Amino acid sequence: MQDDSPQPFDHAAPEFDRSPLDVRGLLSRPIWKELRTFLAVAKSRSFAEAATMLNASGPTVSRDVKRLEEQTGANLVVASHSGITLTAMGRALALDLADLDFKLHSLSSTLQRERSSVAGRVSVSVTSGLAVAFVAPAVQRLSRSYPEIEVDLKGQISLVDFAKNQTDIMLSLTPIRRAGVTLREIGTLHLVPVAARSYVARQGVPTRSNLARHDFLQCSYYEGGTQAWKPWMDIATAGRIAHFAEDSLAYYGMVKTGAGIGLLGSYILIEPRLVPVDLGIHIPLPFYAAVATDRLRSAPVAAVFEWVVKLFTENPFFGRELRLQPGHSMPEEDFRAFFNVDGPQGA
Repeated sequence: MQDDSPQPFDHAAPEFDRSPLDVRGLLSRPIWKELRTFLAVAKSRSFAEAATMLNASGPTVSRDVKRLEEQTGANLVVASHSGITLTAMGRALALDLADLDFKLHSLSSTLQRERSSVAGRVSVSVTSGLAVAFVAPAVQRLSRSYPEIEVDLKGQISLVDFAKNQTDIMLSLTPIRRAGVTLREIGTLHLVPVAARSYVARQGVPTRSNLARHDFLQCSYYEGGTQAWKPWMDIATAGRIAHFAEDSLAYYGMVKTGAGIGLLGSYILIEPRLVPVDLGIHIPLPFYAAVATDRLRSAPVAAVFEWVVKLFTENPFFGRELRLQPGHSMPEEDFRAFFNVDGPQGA
């Protein structure tokens, strides 16, 4: 309902809506150098390693941290023979500084490449499997259209928190509900049980009735406790958990070499040494491209975001329907030519 009551101030009048830049004076203390030093210490967890990172001496780093503690009146680190431990206040400050450091990096990258309308470095956070199988192989094609864009592929620090990844763009299996983030659904990742042909030849065909004699490969993400993973957890725990892997490439490698049955994206079945295992399990997961909304004003970020969206929305592997046969999505010879490898390298 619209509020038609008189407003006390005219929002368009500059005297009522000033910028912080109109206020003279600086609020922060003269500790910019010390803050940068402290961030290096927080990331390396020792004065010596931070000194190497900053190309400074150990005593200089120690003095900077001490001066910062005196200026702020807070205990930030606890030093011991085994290294540096952050206090609770030190960790909170370090996280804020990491966010600021990333913003400054993004700003400087944009300013340094101002000579071109679509130029600069754009960071993309993606799981290792999707990065190796789809994103990395397509970078060269992006470069043909935008030769002055530099893509920086980053591993995912957090699967659920956009800010923690310190990135312009993130591929996420969960919808990011956060102010300042633009979200686009780009497809469905279809997870199915998969085994190597060598495993089936050795252990026999897995069925619901003989799970107890089969080896399963587990991933910590699948043990997250949400209902989405329950169908997989039920059959895996009915058999023997043979091995664990958190990294998707390592997990794929164990499945491919016959170490056990794993839960993998259906696109992996283009690899001829792998076969789907019919255990009545299919976990479809919508996935998304997220981008910092204010960074979309940057031409290179906007270009890379649209490239990522198109890369997945136009790929039949990620349609709403599960397609297990290579011919239903991309002919095997086309896949191999497209990626110039023997098959996708990750989950």
